[in-house]
Amino acid sequence: MDSVAGSYSHLQPNLAVRLEEADYRALAGFRFQIRRFLHFSEAQAHSEGLEPQQHQFLLAVRAFSGANGPTIKELAEQLLIRHHSAVGLADRLTDRGMVQRQRGGNDRRQVQIRLTPLGESALMRLSNAHLDELLHSGPRLIEALTTLLRQSRQDLEDNVSKTQDSNP
Repeated sequence: MDSVAGSYSHLQPNLAVRLEEADYRALAGFRFQIRRFLHFSEAQAHSEGLEPQQHQFLLAVRAFSGANGPTIKELAEQLLIRHHSAVGLADRLTDRGMVQRQRGGNDRRQVQIRLTPLGESALMRLSNAHLDELLHSGPRLIEALTTLLRQSRQDLEDNVSKTQDSNP
């Protein structure tokens, strides 16, 4: 998690542009659309008897392009969680028969995670539901993001213009 916080260290709040009411509305609209999708996603995970992080774990395992599946370390990095949290997710999903651990070929200490047919089936249902939802809610999400970016670009242009005008 420390690396996540570090990735924003380049931002300097003291140099922030003064925000207008439209900026706050655009941010709120975008956050609302994200939250709406996340609420849907959480409900879908629960309908499969999974916690949302377990669904994310299954998706990360399936999306990994390695030959033998991702390691716990790779999954922790992908999910932005600590190693021991990824181990706990793997344990719970292994107990439910949705993933299995496989020892690495050359390095027997290395453990890869693979989906079982049960995990693959649950993930397929969840992914189909999510893609269907995105077909419906995606345009609203795109519009909210477009509005936010358009507003931010306008604010930046206005700020540059004001700075140039005050420095002859």
